[in-house]
Amino acid sequence: MPSTFFPALSSHLWRALVLALACALLAAAANARGQRIALVIGNGNYQQPDLPKLANPTNDAEDIAKALRGFGFDVIERKNQTLEGMNQAIAEFGSKIGGSEAALFYYAGHGIQVKNQNYLIPVNARIESEASVPYQGVNLNLVLDEMDNGKSGANIVMLDACRNNPITGKFRSGQSRGLASPGSAPKGTVIVYATDPGNVASDGTGRNGLFTAGLLTAFKGKDLTLDGVLTTASAEVEKASGQTQTPYVNGPKTLQKSFHFQVTVEPGRGEIEKTFWASIERSNDAADFEAYLQKYPNGSYKALAENRLKKLKADQQAPAAPSSTAPPTASATGSSTAFDGRWAITLICEDVGEGGKVAKGYTFNFFSDVKEGRLTGQKGEPGTAGSLTLVGVIKADGAAEINANGLTSNPDYAVGHARPSSPYSYRMRGTFTPTNGKATRIELRPCEATFFKN
Repeated sequence: MPSTFFPALSSHLWRALVLALACALLAAAANARGQRIALVIGNGNYQQPDLPKLANPTNDAEDIAKALRGFGFDVIERKNQTLEGMNQAIAEFGSKIGGSEAALFYYAGHGIQVKNQNYLIPVNARIESEASVPYQGVNLNLVLDEMDNGKSGANIVMLDACRNNPITGKFRSGQSRGLASPGSAPKGTVIVYATDPGNVASDGTGRNGLFTAGLLTAFKGKDLTLDGVLTTASAEVEKASGQTQTPYVNGPKTLQKSFHFQVTVEPGRGEIEKTFWASIERSNDAADFEAYLQKYPNGSYKALAENRLKKLKADQQAPAAPSSTAPPTASATGSSTAFDGRWAITLICEDVGEGGKVAKGYTFNFFSDVKEGRLTGQKGEPGTAGSLTLVGVIKADGAAEINANGLTSNPDYAVGHARPSSPYSYRMRGTFTPTNGKATRIELRPCEATFFKN
């Protein structure tokens, strides 16, 4: 690239590029800190006669994945994986967990120990001898290494993989029952086995294996700390097995007590619409009601919005008193086309304390469009956790009024630590020039949006 390119950039564009890059890095770090990532694998359709098919692991994987999504996890779900498929899934898992809040690995299927090493068995494995296991199976240490490299805040491994395997004669070590006790594991890691080391676990006679069934019951309980879930699950397994199977937990008790499976409640369409309407019902800007009718053409407040819009347009079209001055530059809505175009937005909200809790600050980078002075911006998919919608107007003199409507994501960044997908709204006021602008949140927490025209 010629060296003359950089001096040719305007000072405004330079500041925009530097600010956008810095904010993107900060936003990426903040987003990673709030993420919970899970890899769920269920292998049951084994292809070789030495490894019998298992009825429940695919059901187990489906049900655990669904439960984890309800707790706000981004779930990678895989069933009946070959060796290549398992390795690819683990690599994808490792690429996503860097700096995350929590990384969770769940596996249901055959598991074998060889020389105190645990191997998870793909559906296409050919176990012809003890020596073939490291080449045909996936060493659990591969998953633990990915977690160690990812430096997640919490690492959780759940193995419903201790089914008995009828291949004892092929093992010189004489040990083919269950999995081995854990060796070293990354700091901040809890490993949960379906049964104690060296023992075997039941595949169950119902939809799920005994251990997974216990977990699913525990996920519906009142104590959703990891410790509470594992305590309830263990009691369920012991009861269902007649005290012959006891889950085994290895890892720091402090993490077990501090980690919570947070319940994510997705607000219904009516709740989101209600929040949208509450944010504009006292507005004197016709664009707000047009935006509502566009988003909710058959909404609960359709009649009110149409009546309000009709009145505002009538007021705007009322004849003005004769004047000898020059005609106004503003359009009928009091806005101007001078600001029309694509605008890059950097929204920075600071830390704020409320009720003894601190909501962490965050940075969003996204885009908005302005047409005839009407501004619309969208971060994320509307109606999903972490999304934000901006609707506003820029008047001919550059004065701007903007409504923000969003859904929370990570509670650590939400005022009051609201649950993920809780609706919120606020208003902003600002000023624009034809090339840049700035708007400030009016209430509750300090937020400032900086706009640069593309």
